[in-house]
Amino acid sequence: MDPFTTLTAVAAPLDIAKIDTGMIVPGRFQRIRRRPPEITYADVFLHDLRFDEEERLRPDFVLNQPAYRGARILVAGPDFGCGSSRESAAYSVLDYGVRALIGASFGDVFAGNCMQSGIVPVVLPQDAVESLLRQLRQAPGATVTVDLAAQLVTAPDGARYSFDIDVTRKERLLKGLDDVGVTLEQLSRIEAFEAAYAARMPWRAPRM
Repeated sequence: MDPFTTLTAVAAPLDIAKIDTGMIVPGRFQRIRRRPPEITYADVFLHDLRFDEEERLRPDFVLNQPAYRGARILVAGPDFGCGSSRESAAYSVLDYGVRALIGASFGDVFAGNCMQSGIVPVVLPQDAVESLLRQLRQAPGATVTVDLAAQLVTAPDGARYSFDIDVTRKERLLKGLDDVGVTLEQLSRIEAFEAAYAARMPWRAPRM
């Protein structure tokens, strides 16, 4: 995955509480592959909020408004990503182009899946989130900065808010490492062990 260091981008206010993973990716889209040619997780991200029953964009929904299209940061209502543990919810956030989420709380499993995919879920006090939401509504297209190294969010008005994040998760995000990437950091040691093991017990080495 791509490393996350500092992101300054248009932020969209998604002031809806308890958007669960079934709203992020509706159940009928669970069988799609990650990146097929005909439909992607980006297409189904918040599908039933973005589209009406005739598959037409809802013009009043925030992500369909010109100023917020292409937003890479979402400021969400409380408990964003609650509900089931479906990994596709995190995939759709990332594939839509969002690299950072800001809110007062997130579903625990969803937040873990996000970090595993390279998305930073930033937890701030509710009053800070409300201030960000208000500023983004008042100035559509305004930018927010998320500095992971410094663990700071900078609002459009210049206010700065610190946030906490697990030190191991932070290090992986900064380096762009998921679980596979962490394992591959030890590739030379793994290969050395396998070679020594095969030398000691050649009869147990896999035959090509």
